[in-house]
Amino acid sequence: GDRGRTGSSHRKRVREPRNFLSMAELEKLASDLLSQPWISVCIGDSRFLLKASFSDTAYKLMLSDLDSVWWEEMNSDGLKQRAQELNKRLKASVSAFCRNLREAVGPLMRDGSGDHLSGFECERARNLLRISLRSELSGVPFYWIFHCTEAPLSMVSRHMICPLLNMMRALHRQTQDLMLLLERKDAEILDYKENGATLSRDRLETKTFNQEEFKDRFLAESLSEAIRVQDGRVFNTELQRLYTTVTTAKPKRKRGHDSEEGDRSNPQDNLEEAQGTASIKTKEEVFAPTPAENSGIKKQAVHSLQTSAPRNSVPSIAKQKKKKSKGIFS
Repeated sequence: GDRGRTGSSHRKRVREPRNFLSMAELEKLASDLLSQPWISVCIGDSRFLLKASFSDTAYKLMLSDLDSVWWEEMNSDGLKQRAQELNKRLKASVSAFCRNLREAVGPLMRDGSGDHLSGFECERARNLLRISLRSELSGVPFYWIFHCTEAPLSMVSRHMICPLLNMMRALHRQTQDLMLLLERKDAEILDYKENGATLSRDRLETKTFNQEEFKDRFLAESLSEAIRVQDGRVFNTELQRLYTTVTTAKPKRKRGHDSEEGDRSNPQDNLEEAQGTASIKTKEEVFAPTPAENSGIKKQAVHSLQTSAPRNSVPSIAKQKKKKSKGIFS
């Protein structure tokens, strides 16, 4: 009796590390999945956004048709059981099954054009989405079904809502920086003109940049085209890159917080950090000036450029009036 209990206890001790490794693997999959950008795919007659992460013996994926979001995760035990149920005559290791699935889904992930790919079919039933796959494994027919259920709201927020809000803030900040750069360029050009420089080609002349006019024109003329989804591609290459950057970025650590709290970051933390930074910067943001104020700003910028230049710098344009300049000005 004691020997039987000892053997049972020993078997439990052997199984525990296996379950622990499986959980660690799934946690890594979750982290990898978050950094994966959404890819436009076509399965059967339906278009989806897809992101997936595979390891040697597990996988995790998400799909969305912009109305619902589905997901599935599978560890080594579940993967082995389903493979045996769907392919009773096929004998292979779990890593071989998972590698075959990764290779089958790979073209969808790499292409991202939304084109139809043979071998996949989808079926919807209430809150479930079934994606069936027919392929081959070592020359033998291989059949698989992804059983996807509706993703919880917390998962949708982590993989969609928070990253998209952070992307929106990043693009808005980028736009503001570009507008400020254009105003500085206008001030620089004004300085050239006031010192006698002229354009060598009239067609290169541009109007002074006006933020409000640009925003109004964009909303009236370009917005409808900008938000139109072309060929089912919601995320182009640049947006995919920005998505990955946003989801892998860590917020700046605040003073007084220990390192462990700083490491537990998530998209919501990044969003709150961005909101806090934005609220502070609101008082410092440059307002859209009126034409009269804009002229004053430009003169101030010109005066600042002239007074802040070091004595050993290149001589000012005013001293070079007699020389014929090269480039777009003459």
